[in-house]
Amino acid sequence: MSAVEAQAPRVPVMLVTGFLGSGKTTLVNRLLKTRAFARAAVVVNEYGEVSIDHVLVEAPRYRMRVVDGGCLCGYVHEEIAASLLDLHLKRDRDPAIDFDFVLIEMSGLADPVPVIQNLLTDRHITPLYELKTVIAVADGVHGAEHLARHPESVKQAAVADTIVISKTDLADGAALDALASRLSAINPGARQLRVAHGDVQAAEIIDHAGFSLAARSKAARGWLNDRCYAATVPAASADPSISTFALSYDEEITLPGLVLWMNLLAGFRGAGLLRVKGIVNVEGKPYAVQAVQTIVSEPVVLEAWPEGDDRRSRLVFITRGIDAADIRRTFAAFRFEGGRAKRNMTINPATYARFRDTIALFRSSPRAPSNDMTIELEIR
Repeated sequence: MSAVEAQAPRVPVMLVTGFLGSGKTTLVNRLLKTRAFARAAVVVNEYGEVSIDHVLVEAPRYRMRVVDGGCLCGYVHEEIAASLLDLHLKRDRDPAIDFDFVLIEMSGLADPVPVIQNLLTDRHITPLYELKTVIAVADGVHGAEHLARHPESVKQAAVADTIVISKTDLADGAALDALASRLSAINPGARQLRVAHGDVQAAEIIDHAGFSLAARSKAARGWLNDRCYAATVPAASADPSISTFALSYDEEITLPGLVLWMNLLAGFRGAGLLRVKGIVNVEGKPYAVQAVQTIVSEPVVLEAWPEGDDRRSRLVFITRGIDAADIRRTFAAFRFEGGRAKRNMTINPATYARFRDTIALFRSSPRAPSNDMTIELEIR
């Protein structure tokens, strides 16, 4: 990549997910008619022998890419990445093929997490594209059934920043309220919008971007929204293995301790971490941290503490098969002091023993899903 490309602003990306028939294409078409998305490119991920959804998307063909998975194999995210790189290449060569936003419409059967991982960590994609937000569309008529019968829909709701409940003109008010409660139990921190015919304001979507957190304390307060997690009623969840909770930690966290904790949490417990967000006190400074399963975003230093004098670390979790006690036990890693020296050829027995005991905390729960993937964060 050239120096000019490296310095160019990244193109914002919105990921639209939701189960089959929930109204994703209707929402995308409605957004494409707004000024904010008038020059957006669209990547459509379809599933089936015959591609048809892209025909319904009202975007110029030269700004559209179709990823026809044909199966639920593990390569769809790679094809979406290839489509994004192709769009960038075509735009470089032909100024007429310009775009200032990308909407990715996922198949209703697809797991959005591998696509999120590519957008956040791929060395070819991340310099060019910036994931702004993840929208989950829930069917106002059939959404409760989807949540009860299809685990994909539960995960789609769990990783979203905003949940759009569609078809409100066709659904009973009491049914919509019941669906909203179930979705709040799965993801209490997500904002919910109720719409008919995809009629939503672009600003309502863009202003609630949860994956691109600017270093602004006021934005971080609303982004974390930990009070909602404290008021969650777990029994309302569509999946009894889903837990949502908020935890706090009163002491300062060492920088090596934060890196160790996030690496081990993602590496050993990543399969069960649907969403993690937090504002943590790292040696006196406020850091915003977030993760989706094994994907750990680079911590962001905030300009000030969102709550003034309150400098406790606060974290919120949406997990599958992991409860609050499992997570709280791992907080012992926050006090870890090793790893600051760039070159250290001497093994301190006491430090090694603490490191060994810390790792044991992440292995201790038989309920925790295993995961062999290791995420590395750099200590700076």
